Amino acid sequence: MSNSHRLQAVGCTYHVNTKAVAGLKAFPRMWHRDVFLRMFARELELSAWECLGYTVLGTHYHVVVRLTKPTLSSGFQRLNSRYARWFNREHNRAGALWQRRFDDRPVETDAHLLELQRYLAYNAPRAQLSERPEDWPYCHYGALVGDHPTDPLVSEEDILGLLSPDVARARSRLRTFVEERDPRRRRQTLLRRGSDAEN
Repeated sequence: MSNSHRLQAVGCTYHVNTKAVAGLKAFPRMWHRDVFLRMFARELELSAWECLGYTVLGTHYHVVVRLTKPTLSSGFQRLNSRYARWFNREHNRAGALWQRRFDDRPVETDAHLLELQRYLAYNAPRAQLSERPEDWPYCHYGALVGDHPTDPLVSEEDILGLLSPDVARARSRLRTFVEERDPRRRRQTLLRRGSDAEN
């Protein structure tokens, strides 16, 4: 059975996820993540992607990229293949590293892109790899909110510009947004306030 054709529209943004086979840790140590991010940086150049977020965990990674060329398939095939070959050589193993082809979902609105910032930020705390989102060094979030030096992989202005033209204010607003773990709470609070005002 052949693989379905992927949409890869220039100018569009995609959330891409790749997971290792059968719970294998594709990134068992910090230096594995360092190697992967160096390969990812190279692929950003080769495929002419703009990166709008990433996190690298133990069994998988997430990235958000905007295409300037139709290179989604070729770029992730090359990136995943390069890392798998390196990993197999390093660990004297053979066979597939990744569970299947990478998974990609279009990011169609600014609101969706902001929700992804929260999602990516909390991946490491959910996996008990860090206590706070900004503490995980293999995610762009800590740099985005100003806790770490600027991340050269990420087009910060494209994310922060959604919140304010003032960088400091945008960082603060993003932190507030991300730390609001359950956005339904704000909606419920606003609904309650509206109901109280009517009484």
